[in-house]
Amino acid sequence: MIELQRGLTSAEVSERIAAGQVNHAPDARSRSLKDIIRANTFTWFNGVIGIMWVVMIMVAPFQDSLFGFVIVANTLIGIIQEYRASRALAKLAVIGEAKPVVRRDGVDLAVSTDSVVLDDIIVLSPGDQLVVDGTVLSSEGLEIDESLLTGEADPVDKVVGDPAMSGSFVVAGAGVYQATRIGRDSFAAGLTEEAKKFHLTNSELRDSINKFIRTISFLLLPIGALLLFSQVVRAGLPLDEAIRGTIAGMVTMVPEGLVLLTSIAMAV
Repeated sequence: MIELQRGLTSAEVSERIAAGQVNHAPDARSRSLKDIIRANTFTWFNGVIGIMWVVMIMVAPFQDSLFGFVIVANTLIGIIQEYRASRALAKLAVIGEAKPVVRRDGVDLAVSTDSVVLDDIIVLSPGDQLVVDGTVLSSEGLEIDESLLTGEADPVDKVVGDPAMSGSFVVAGAGVYQATRIGRDSFAAGLTEEAKKFHLTNSELRDSINKFIRTISFLLLPIGALLLFSQVVRAGLPLDEAIRGTIAGMVTMVPEGLVLLTSIAMAV
């Protein structure tokens, strides 16, 4: 049993540090830049248009291949948009640069958030932010604002034995609580980790466009074969001109402008 007036001893703190019982939560990140580039480059739309672009570059003048730059623009917009969102999420934190006051060997010390260990006795005063979850051991009119976590606007009175959640603030009174959940196990760390995880937001418009592109891509092959046959056999055109005409007809079946405008709209 840890004495309230003494707190942890230096030896007990060292034992917990050696056991990894320190308030350090692994940084949950969204996708890396490499993953972002890969995800926005290797798409169904880029594959369909990209194949036709490469073929057109091989058999036609450069000006006939300008339609392929829609791929470049669409890919860059997607990469920039997701990278900016990823950087914004990386800065997200429920716990600020707080300096909790812990009681060790009978002395109250201000330490960094990462220095708090399991079972630490933490002293609370007005304006303090709770950096770990715990149980209230002493309360002198202690009132805590949990609105950031629960949405409850009114401060909550805390008495001995009540739980105290990380991320909340002391608005009145004073008290002492003991750290029971630290690092990734704390409530605030869980919120932050979940918020930073990559989630692909459902978009009915984007899903409909992707579904249409997948459907039309399966039709492009037989339609392209028929167009090529018509221009080579029936019209008697040279093969390179027939390929140019075939790709020109196939490209118009893919809604390039709609895809690009959708990306621009989502970026804005």
